Amino acid sequence: MTIQNHPARRTRRTALWLAVTPLALTLAACSPAGQTASTGPVEKQGGTLTYLDAEASRSTQLQGAGTWQDSAYVENVTDRLIWKDPETGELAPYIAESWEVSEDGLTYEFTIRPGVTYSDGTPLDAASVQRNLQWQAEGDEAKGIQANNQFPAVESVTAEGDTVTVVLEHPYAEFLDVLSGWSASLVADATIEASLEEQQQITGLIGSGPFVVESETYGEEIVFAQREGYDWAPEGVGHEGEAYLDKVVVRAVTDDTVRIGTFRSGQADAIRYIQPSDETQLAEQGAQIISAQGLGATNQWVLKQQIPALQDVRVRQAIQNGIDRERIIEDLYTENWDVAQSIVTQDAFGFKDQSEKLQYDPDHANALLDEAGYTERDAEGYRVKDGQQLHLVTVIDVYDSTARPLYQLVQAQLKELGINLELRDADYSQVSAAYAAEDVAATRSGWPYPAPWATLRTSWDPEGTNGFALPSGDPALEELFEAQATETDAAAREEILGELQDHVIDEAYTVPLIKDSQIFAVQPTVHDFGFSAEARPLFYGAWTEEK
Repeated sequence: MTIQNHPARRTRRTALWLAVTPLALTLAACSPAGQTASTGPVEKQGGTLTYLDAEASRSTQLQGAGTWQDSAYVENVTDRLIWKDPETGELAPYIAESWEVSEDGLTYEFTIRPGVTYSDGTPLDAASVQRNLQWQAEGDEAKGIQANNQFPAVESVTAEGDTVTVVLEHPYAEFLDVLSGWSASLVADATIEASLEEQQQITGLIGSGPFVVESETYGEEIVFAQREGYDWAPEGVGHEGEAYLDKVVVRAVTDDTVRIGTFRSGQADAIRYIQPSDETQLAEQGAQIISAQGLGATNQWVLKQQIPALQDVRVRQAIQNGIDRERIIEDLYTENWDVAQSIVTQDAFGFKDQSEKLQYDPDHANALLDEAGYTERDAEGYRVKDGQQLHLVTVIDVYDSTARPLYQLVQAQLKELGINLELRDADYSQVSAAYAAEDVAATRSGWPYPAPWATLRTSWDPEGTNGFALPSGDPALEELFEAQATETDAAAREEILGELQDHVIDEAYTVPLIKDSQIFAVQPTVHDFGFSAEARPLFYGAWTEEK
């Protein structure tokens, strides 16, 4: 089987300086592999990097971890069988030195790199990989640990010598991509054997990665320490051997003002989650502003057909054509953000540009609503049909710092069509229940992941999670998801994926809005702040001038 290549993912960096100096010009440049250019023979080894996240760690249990920040921490503590290059999308050796796939797409043979160990000293050998893959495929029902929902149905996993052989029940086109993702990270037996509660705590995560968890103050701080003797990084990360940094201190600072103020005062080296209005100011003060756009699903509103009004495709299409995405970017964001062109990013395999269908067309949207029978308006100017106002509810996304102004602008745009969009608040502890409420008409999703079609199938398949809340299923959608997953010919699969995108957009099951951008501010003394293909920060190659 041929490894699939993807167009390069862009990592944008903005560095505006109050005084233009040779040093400033050097820092403003971008080096290959999306990393900040070095500034000369500065000693890289040593020092501590303080990183402020907007959210606290909740659970790092691999099959169940669901937050962005938890997956980012996992990537720095563990390794994976396969490396997905964040710039090219190519799959490359990592813990698996090589692999072979049978012509029928059912049998995978992995040759495991010798000499790798977990941080507790146990070997990461073929037997360990065999146990990890079996655990991922089956979960651990007795402990309440689910199977990895991105994994295919596995017939057998065996280990002999330095070779691990996986036999699938059916071909699964994205299996190698799944194995490059954070949820397929390899962990020691001690982690697999631990209780669910212990696995949910990051201190219970024993990996083979470039950092180890030194300590955790739950909900407040995690300290990562350099893994001594680490020497098996994939070639694409830029250097070999141990991480440069001695430690990385991660602190959860949920208040935007406090987080930015701490960074401005020099008490933090890097922060995530910056409001667009702060990007230029921070850059003018000397910060590097980095926009990392990960491969995967775009940020979009999934329309729930549990709401009777949304069971009419014309209403869904009116919403799709009644939102002005270009205005959203112009009014609310910066050059570090882009409009979504489909349900997946351009660098995802099989991407098909849907921009023409997603064009803002209020005349067409109004005509569709008229056709759907919403021809009358009430005293507030909202459309009415059979005495019922066209009223929809959505929950403001707590996981996006830019969500409130975005939702408010969409609310205003839909009001021009006569649609009353109610915005509902929820905090982190309530968000799952809030999204699941029966009266919620739209939820926002978007998740960078190296196997986006596996993610979307898990979320949307009518026979699975049924994320669109289809009242009577959709045989065509089910058939397309199944066909693309089992197709072993890349060209044929690409064509199927194009049909799948056409179908989802034509049916207006979801409304792609913007591409997922993770915005970071990094001090000018920090260099080579890198990212995975999933736009998670990788501290392995980072170094700081201040020790």
